[in-house]
Amino acid sequence: MSESPTLPTRNTHPLTLDADVLSRAALSFCTDGPDALMFAALKGSQSASLLLSLIAAPITASPPDWLDDMDRIDAAIGKAPTELDRLFIVGTARWGRRADARGMERFHAALERWRERLAALPLCGWEPLADRLTFHGGQWIIGPASPYWPHQLDDLAIRSDWAPPLCLWGMGDPAALVSCDEPVAVVGSRDINDYGRFVARNVGLQAARHGHLVVSGGAKGADAAAHWGALAAREERKDSDDPDHAGRTVAVFAGGVERRGPSCNFRLFDAMLTAGGALVSEMPPGTIPEARRFLLRNRIIAAMAGVVVVAQARHRSGALNTATWAAEMNRTLVAAPGDIDEPYNTGCNRLVHDGKAVLLASATDIGDICHAEHTPYLSVTPCAAAVDEDNRFDTGHADTDRTDGVTPNDSDIADPLQSMMMTAIRALRRRDTVCTADTLLAELRSRHPGKVISVAGAQQALTALETSGRIAVDADGTIAIAGATRARPMPEDHLSVRHPL
Repeated sequence: MSESPTLPTRNTHPLTLDADVLSRAALSFCTDGPDALMFAALKGSQSASLLLSLIAAPITASPPDWLDDMDRIDAAIGKAPTELDRLFIVGTARWGRRADARGMERFHAALERWRERLAALPLCGWEPLADRLTFHGGQWIIGPASPYWPHQLDDLAIRSDWAPPLCLWGMGDPAALVSCDEPVAVVGSRDINDYGRFVARNVGLQAARHGHLVVSGGAKGADAAAHWGALAAREERKDSDDPDHAGRTVAVFAGGVERRGPSCNFRLFDAMLTAGGALVSEMPPGTIPEARRFLLRNRIIAAMAGVVVVAQARHRSGALNTATWAAEMNRTLVAAPGDIDEPYNTGCNRLVHDGKAVLLASATDIGDICHAEHTPYLSVTPCAAAVDEDNRFDTGHADTDRTDGVTPNDSDIADPLQSMMMTAIRALRRRDTVCTADTLLAELRSRHPGKVISVAGAQQALTALETSGRIAVDADGTIAIAGATRARPMPEDHLSVRHPL
């Protein structure tokens, strides 16, 4: 099997592209959009590599050697047609549905479409396929097994006509996707007036100030205002004692990420990448953002969020489609009221009138609709990304904690508690506060009031960080980033015998 390449990304999180994720990406490419038939077949096989090899059997001489699960593939490839039918029937049953004769006909028709599109991919070569599906290394791809996968998307399986994405393409920091337990989505019309823009921007600003992830669609109007509000919150804290406390912001696109738009928001997208946010899509590179795809995109925005705020919407608006998805998945739906004689506000007023949404009482105090304030989870210091002529991404950031000339990198820390610990240790050091087991635990509980952090769990995470060489613990119990120098001598009255948490 060919070695999985490490993809260059616009962040400090290099992602390894494995066979399962690449198989999911190829399956997404051949469906040309979310497909419940493909989702059912994948549930039946529980192996993207197996399903891909069976679908591709008539158009490839032999299964690609880079696939996982080769034993199962070799056993099933000779009876691909009947095996595909069996997987579809089993997967449909696991999904809580029944595959009738009409469903089987639709599945067989879909197989022909999938194979037509699949024939355009260089399936037999790992490198050319990875190059094609990652837009020449400019985008990362994650699947449900990734620590950065937002598992709220799994709720989309409750719909019978559409399914969760098989994978996500993106640019920026994938950690942003899981930086908050209940992200805040802000949606609204593209042609909002000043009132709607005020609501969207301030909801985004207040949510990010409290550490929450702000999700929207990257469009003009309400979307852009919400993204800019979240970025303003990060800018406010740039020179504070805790610059990483402000939440990130993520834009979800209807087409391929490289086709993001509109062009008037290009400066916004660059600012989001620089500030540790992310640009994502369920669609592979090259996909045109057609009108029908925006309605499908809206389901991802709603699914990712714990709270969906409609800032302003007309009677017929894409934002109301997002609101419908939010109600379907039992998300908290909030709408900003407006003048009853203005068409701009008809959609929001109707949501409140019909009891489908909670009334937004204030755009500057949203504590009653959000969960507890917290520092973003899995957060690392974002970097100003720059692309050189070789299409490789340079972090452009150096951490002054190190004295050996090596820039520390927390990108491979998959454990959320360990990642939060590294951030807390750096925050204590910036405040010239002695970092011991006790002060670190107090800092963690202060920064993450919504998380239950046990003493035993914290001790285990601290030991793992010390074992991996990321931190150093002195004989007196003082904790520091490995290789860091103290900003000042430690006062004698803080000396103590090292003790467990």
